[in-house]
Amino acid sequence: MAAPSFDLIDVIRTIQKRKILIIVITVLAVAVGALFHTVKKKKYQGEARFFVNNPLYGDRNTLFRQFETRYVDYFGGDDDLDKITALGNSDTVRDRIIRNCEFEKIYKMGDLNKDTAHAAYMSIFSKNFNLKRTEFKDIVVTYIAYDPATAAGVANMSVQVLEETFRHYYTSMKKGMSASINNSIKKLDSSINMLTDSLANLRDKYGIYNIISPARQNVTTGEMKGGGKGYGLAMEQIQNIESMKDQYVTDRAHDLSLLNEFAASASDSIDYLKMITRAVPPTSPTGPSLMMTLMITGGLGLFFSIIYVLMAAYFSKLKAMLG
Repeated sequence: MAAPSFDLIDVIRTIQKRKILIIVITVLAVAVGALFHTVKKKKYQGEARFFVNNPLYGDRNTLFRQFETRYVDYFGGDDDLDKITALGNSDTVRDRIIRNCEFEKIYKMGDLNKDTAHAAYMSIFSKNFNLKRTEFKDIVVTYIAYDPATAAGVANMSVQVLEETFRHYYTSMKKGMSASINNSIKKLDSSINMLTDSLANLRDKYGIYNIISPARQNVTTGEMKGGGKGYGLAMEQIQNIESMKDQYVTDRAHDLSLLNEFAASASDSIDYLKMITRAVPPTSPTGPSLMMTLMITGGLGLFFSIIYVLMAAYFSKLKAMLG
């Protein structure tokens, strides 16, 4: 038995016959959409924008140029933007943000130090937080919350924590180098003091007060006075000790210069991120507007009501043919 025909003419006739039902369903769908939009708790989105500065601009080789001048771009490159994106998606940064913003007071889901509550707060943050790059090489940070002030506060705090973490990545290494150089200076101080005592004892013992260090090439030694047993050995010892001490003093001065350079480059006064748009509490909720909601729900109601009446008409015609 052939299937019943149901062409375009039948479709149009069916829609015309059941247009009242279609209109009723569409109106009900619009009413439901309006009710849902009215009852639904509004969410607000805070948005902050920032540029990534070039970390090399705060490097000691840039701050204290001694040789040729090389151009260093103020803005960070793609690699720096990738690092910021990676940090923004890390649990370490997100944990600091939710703690600084006191999520336990905002969402009230328990003690933040408990694993269950902490996991819930991290899930809430991940669901509402977004970080993306734009074609202008700036980064946009957004956060969605039920309270406008919370949305703006979390977005701004995210930028602050990202800046601190990104800066700490570089300054911590420089501070570690400074600590290593400082330890070297302390050892040099100890050696210099020991050599100074040895030189003072030898000079007083043999009465040799001339500068006889070969390391001081521009100094004239002058005439040596004195004598006696051990005098020649004393001169050689003084010469050796003076050369060692002079080298240690030179090394110490060089290390002090390096220490000052690393200390300057590791200063917290250098910003590694530059906020260009600070998040402010939004005045309008995020998501589709009332008109958009009505259009969507009305369109869905119209579409499904037409599908329903067409299927009902077709199956009714099929049943009549079989019966």
